Amino acid sequence: MLSAGSAKGTSRLLARTHRQHAPLLNVRASSAHGRVQSSQAPDASSVPLRRLVLLRHAESETRKEIRDHDRQLSLEGMEQSSRIAAKLAEAGWVPDLVLASNSKRTKQTLDNMAKSMTVLEEIDAHYYGSLYTVAALDGQTRQHLQECLLEVVDDSKNLCVMLVGHNKGWEEAASSFAGHAVKLKTASAALLQVAAKSWSDVLKEDASWQLVGVLTP
Repeated sequence: MLSAGSAKGTSRLLARTHRQHAPLLNVRASSAHGRVQSSQAPDASSVPLRRLVLLRHAESETRKEIRDHDRQLSLEGMEQSSRIAAKLAEAGWVPDLVLASNSKRTKQTLDNMAKSMTVLEEIDAHYYGSLYTVAALDGQTRQHLQECLLEVVDDSKNLCVMLVGHNKGWEEAASSFAGHAVKLKTASAALLQVAAKSWSDVLKEDASWQLVGVLTP
């Protein structure tokens, strides 16, 4: 299961050195039921698709006596996280790197997703306290996500990165990447992609990303 650790406020999990890469696919969103469908690209390109999955944590309990950082998933949240994992796998958006807030509910979301998406037990996962904090600030989440990503992402090994955190920052970041308003309910994932030779080419403020769709649990 995914767990916390590391002096930099991150934790790394690497059960095996093998990582799964996202296929070079053209993906289109279907307006019905918030599903995405995948189709093989007609012509293989030397420029790979770089993919971001901006996932909001699943539904959590709201007991006043518990610190917000320590809130746990509700029973519905457990079910939501299982469903969204299955939908991501079905759509072909399987991450090879995870960056997440270090709150209890984001960790539990990933732990529960790993029960049906076992690749999450095998890949690098980094947990940041700053991703919990920045999500509550106005207009700063995208820049901070980009800075954190550039510290750890590998151009050759990472093609699909999943970022797990909180509103309001996750909606703001998804909207900024997409160029228009994006709404993220609990356990919903904004799927973004762009063709680029390196992550540094597209992890900057003026980069244009395509919003393929928003998956809901």
